[in-house]
Amino acid sequence: MLPARVLVIDDDPKIRLVYERVLTAEGYAVVSAATADEALRLLGEVRPAAIFLDLKMPFVNGAGFLFRLREQPEARGIPVAVITGASVDEATVNDFRKLGARVWYKPLSPEEISQVAKTLLPAPNT
Repeated sequence: MLPARVLVIDDDPKIRLVYERVLTAEGYAVVSAATADEALRLLGEVRPAAIFLDLKMPFVNGAGFLFRLREQPEARGIPVAVITGASVDEATVNDFRKLGARVWYKPLSPEEISQVAKTLLPAPNT
């Protein structure tokens, strides 16, 4: 059985690398994008089982990506972890929930990254 694929979207290459290393070590296949537009193009090629999404990015931010993602019928059920270093008010958290996303706050330790993946996905190779 192929490992579950996680799409990591973050404009910070160091954060993408940390997520990739942790998730790969946990048994997930990882595809990453530096921008929301790049991630939207990737969705045409790959079908992720889950998405790790930075909220604050240039051009199209994480919220804009999430709205565009949910416009695609085939992508409506993909679980999304919005991961941000910014403060998010409760109304926005609720809006994200309605769009099938949960919010976590940076910085995340490797253990927390692993826990986010386990919250979104079944364990690899099960």
